[in-house]
Amino acid sequence: MKRAFTVHTVLQFIFLMVFWLLLSGHYDLFHILMGVVSALLVTAMNLRLRRFHFYREEIQQVEARLKRQFPVTLRPLRFLYYIVWLFWQIVVASLQVAYAVLSPRMPIDPSLVIFKTRLPNTSARVILGNSITLTPGTITVQLRDDEFLVHALMDVSASGILDGSLPGQVARLYEKTPGQVVGNTTIIRSKRDM
Repeated sequence: MKRAFTVHTVLQFIFLMVFWLLLSGHYDLFHILMGVVSALLVTAMNLRLRRFHFYREEIQQVEARLKRQFPVTLRPLRFLYYIVWLFWQIVVASLQVAYAVLSPRMPIDPSLVIFKTRLPNTSARVILGNSITLTPGTITVQLRDDEFLVHALMDVSASGILDGSLPGQVARLYEKTPGQVVGNTTIIRSKRDM
């Protein structure tokens, strides 16, 4: 584990240095030294975070061996379908937000949506959180274990979350028939001044 950590740290430094040289376009002593200093600084600042990552990974591997569970894997063909489906949702949500902004009545009613999911692993929860943020009109504010806090610009923005279609699509990346994915939903509305 220590050897892998060292190799990854050296590779990170080399990658950062090559990236610096490509972007700077100057290969004199001053610019190369600035690149070395910058790459060392970023690598050093990232060491503590990377140590935690490697330690966490090791714990998960041991737990998986003890429980004799095999990790749930992403279904590649389903992932391609999901990318196309998400792109379409982004287009539709963009049109809805554009209509709301350009409409003289401005039908904007912001709210916070709190809900829990039953997703198979952390990757699925991260994919869901990022998909919500990518879709115009919604943003994932907080993700803690299985609980999401999402800001929605309008009711229609949160509809894909509340009816379970977006979380259901993410669950289908890992399971063929995921069942009910969203539960314990709470909507907090802002009080408007009258």
